[in-house]
Amino acid sequence: MLIPIFELFYDKKNITKDVSPYVTSIEYTDVEHGESDELLISFEDSEKLWQGAWIPSKGDCLRAYIGYEAEKLLNCGTFEIDELEYDTPPDVITVKGLATGIKKPLRQKNSQGYENKTLKQIAKEIAEKHGYTLVGEISDIRVDRITQNKERDLSFLTKLAEQYGYIFKIAENNLVFYDVSKLKGAKSTQIFYKSDLTHINLREKTSQKYKAVQVSYFDPKKKKTVKATARNESVVKGDTLKINARCTDRKQAIVKANAALGTADTKIEGTLDFVGNPYLIAGLNIELKGVGHFSGKYHIKQARHRLDRASGYTTSCEVESC
Repeated sequence: MLIPIFELFYDKKNITKDVSPYVTSIEYTDVEHGESDELLISFEDSEKLWQGAWIPSKGDCLRAYIGYEAEKLLNCGTFEIDELEYDTPPDVITVKGLATGIKKPLRQKNSQGYENKTLKQIAKEIAEKHGYTLVGEISDIRVDRITQNKERDLSFLTKLAEQYGYIFKIAENNLVFYDVSKLKGAKSTQIFYKSDLTHINLREKTSQKYKAVQVSYFDPKKKKTVKATARNESVVKGDTLKINARCTDRKQAIVKANAALGTADTKIEGTLDFVGNPYLIAGLNIELKGVGHFSGKYHIKQARHRLDRASGYTTSCEVESC
């Protein structure tokens, strides 16, 4: 029988043995794009340890691992304590940590213009500004001009990435860019049947069925409007989504059209719940079988791992078909 366990480090010191009798739950949320991963730990505090000598300070670091005894554990990463919550009765202290990579300056509003730079150059400039290393393959997409107007660097980079078919994540001081089409095109890492899951909730939005996306832009050199179209070959009948966007050239327009098609195209999305599985993380693809029309390949956008004293270890994934 698999026995759920966790390991917890506080400022690099292993405190698992000391705190285990008091931990009622530990929850790790792994987010694929643009947001911060989170760690929530709830402590039973009838002895008032966390209200006194053991109270942590904001900014201190936690590292967590979740999984099963004698098995490889899921490395949840390092988190900076961001919030403390006290609830009574009974006395419970909940500690919330945000992934250490999401620094406060990244969430502050800024204004800046970028001219005649590639997407990679803009991402690298923002990464270096905050002390990150840019990781990942980014196509040579040139942006003639884009303005960040009283916008958080995190929000601006999220929007910019989405326009060109990318997502990004900050982890362990790396700003990692992913090509969405490559991520979703990757092979499934695991296959699950209906009986393998504890709960399934999936929904299909047929109102967003597009056979193509057409991007129109004005070319000042040619002095005319230019149109570029991306098509979904798997859709025979459907509407064409028309977008007006600022583009440097036809190549950039095609990139934006493909990115928009990937976002607007019909998807099945929802939540899949499992008995705790440390191998399910955001960014991976899985195969679901035995559910008829809803069988197929799904991309994990978010994975939540929860180890609870009462209910054991569970994993819940937000997914979309791919």
